[in-house]
Amino acid sequence: MKTPLLLSLPLAAALSACTMMGPPTTLTFKHNPVTADPQAMGMAVVTTGMDGMLTTTLNLTGLTPGKTYAAHYHAFGPDSATDPCASNGPVSVGFPSFTADAAGRATVSVTSDPAKTAGNLGAYINVHYGDDLQVIPLCASIRTSRT
Repeated sequence: MKTPLLLSLPLAAALSACTMMGPPTTLTFKHNPVTADPQAMGMAVVTTGMDGMLTTTLNLTGLTPGKTYAAHYHAFGPDSATDPCASNGPVSVGFPSFTADAAGRATVSVTSDPAKTAGNLGAYINVHYGDDLQVIPLCASIRTSRT
């Protein structure tokens, strides 16, 4: 009977750790007031792993088929204290570059230390054209005001 007890303790600890991770956070992208990719939309799902690291997965549609994109977490910038997407903040975490498929869909993930997106460091996520970072068709606000 000692063997099942010893096997039960690690299982109980693992299940306990899973429940402490909490539910994922889902963010909705809004289309920025630009003419690029007018049908673009998507979601960002943020989960915390058992190791405490954050994994953010972007699921996007309506992109230009075959086009390469870049996505980043941004810190709150100086241009707005209430609209993070308009605040023009610096990059705090970058996603790997990605290319939309033939139907204009793309999925990309990044895993990062939560300290890199804590507080004002993780105010919003932008999706940019890979060949022109000034073109930003999508933004997902994480914070509603500067803290």
